[in-house]
Amino acid sequence: MNGKDLLLYESGNGGEIIIQNNDLILTDQILQQAYLCLFGGNVEASTRGDELPNEIRKDWWGNSLFYGDVKSKQFNSQTEKALMDNPLTSSGRVSIIRSVESDLKYLKNVSNVEVNAFLLSVNKMKIEIKLSMPTTKTVTIELLWDSVKKEVIIENTI
Repeated sequence: MNGKDLLLYESGNGGEIIIQNNDLILTDQILQQAYLCLFGGNVEASTRGDELPNEIRKDWWGNSLFYGDVKSKQFNSQTEKALMDNPLTSSGRVSIIRSVESDLKYLKNVSNVEVNAFLLSVNKMKIEIKLSMPTTKTVTIELLWDSVKKEVIIENTI
């Protein structure tokens, strides 16, 4: 995956774009793509494809506007919903890992993807994602999920 993307950081309130000297900062890593795969879309609902014209939709508005019938390009994150719905137990951990892997399928065309999750306490989990591309070194993103605050924390920019 060659190209540039906007450098993001997680503020606990959703991903934020970094602005420096009144300019957007760019990066050539794919970590922000992983973040968008996991937390893009809408936690309330995924796009089904059979929504009625007058129906109040809870899926991400851009899916119908930009991607219409191309389901593979729609933002329908399972991870955020899995984090909200599953207890931080061994079985919840497995369900969360499966959701992360499903959301990251898109990146498997350009990278080897490894996902693991660690229960740190009764209300905290660390999700570790390693992305290895043939032409670059392996990059890792670590997400800390706090189930009490219902927020994800990333300790560095992505």
